[in-house]
Amino acid sequence: MPKIGLGTFQIPTDKFCQVIGDAYDLGYRMFDTAWKYKNEALLSDALKSNGIKREDVFISTKCDADALFFGGCHAGKKGWLDVRNFTSVRKAILKSFDSLGMDYIDLFLVHWPWPVPIAQKFYVELTKLYNENKIRAIGVCSALPPHLFAFRDVSDVVPAVNQFEISPLNTQKKLIKYCQERGIVCEAMSTFSHFRNTETRKDIVGNTTIAPISEKYGKSIPQVILRWLVQQGIVVIPKSANKGRLRENISIFDFELSKDEMSTIDSLDKGRFLNYQPDLTLTKPYWVRGRFPKKYREFNDYTEKTE
Repeated sequence: MPKIGLGTFQIPTDKFCQVIGDAYDLGYRMFDTAWKYKNEALLSDALKSNGIKREDVFISTKCDADALFFGGCHAGKKGWLDVRNFTSVRKAILKSFDSLGMDYIDLFLVHWPWPVPIAQKFYVELTKLYNENKIRAIGVCSALPPHLFAFRDVSDVVPAVNQFEISPLNTQKKLIKYCQERGIVCEAMSTFSHFRNTETRKDIVGNTTIAPISEKYGKSIPQVILRWLVQQGIVVIPKSANKGRLRENISIFDFELSKDEMSTIDSLDKGRFLNYQPDLTLTKPYWVRGRFPKKYREFNDYTEKTE
């Protein structure tokens, strides 16, 4: 799995093919997509149009409970809006194979670890496809220890990857340590912007604490942050439709931050989530659609307990 890839969510349709071609020419070999992004077919077409061979790229995609309901799966008081469609979990997963036009996928993730019983069913089917050699690795998104225990209850395959929000304002040190100690690769998402918004976070990309470090190395603040992530052993998938920024984002392997510089960036942590907070799935607002099982909730302090 490459250390850096291209996130493809919200890349404009009319630019998609060109962006994929530019990214490949610049050295990107991993492309991150998802059923929710509605661009899996676009990615397939872009690879073919740019003459990129399937075996030369690493493709990651995702699916979750939203695929099983008309209008998606709702939490809390909106749960009454949930109407089950006629798609099985396996069929929902296989739709990605059809859209991508591929007979195997390198990495397939459960996009959101809730509702737990449905998320477990997705993980079971992914495990089956993994054992059938149709998926080379399986993983999860935004999974906390309780979610990881829930997946472990239904599969003997340890998630290869946990993709979750990591940024200087939300360093996630405990979760990173927890995953890495168990052989789970951490992948950063939404480091610079909300997944629903293409505008970058000014409090991050214009951070005055990181600015002197960027000036020292002649790099941009986003490059320093990406380097900070990579030096922690974290995979990064920054998104951009601009060729200049694509080049900038992948040019992070010609310098190294010192321990003090790493600590300086670590010190910015405020535990501030920009996106959905996965810990909310353990709380009462989510219990309208099935309470999170108590036996998993008790594993939320990042310490190993007797099961």
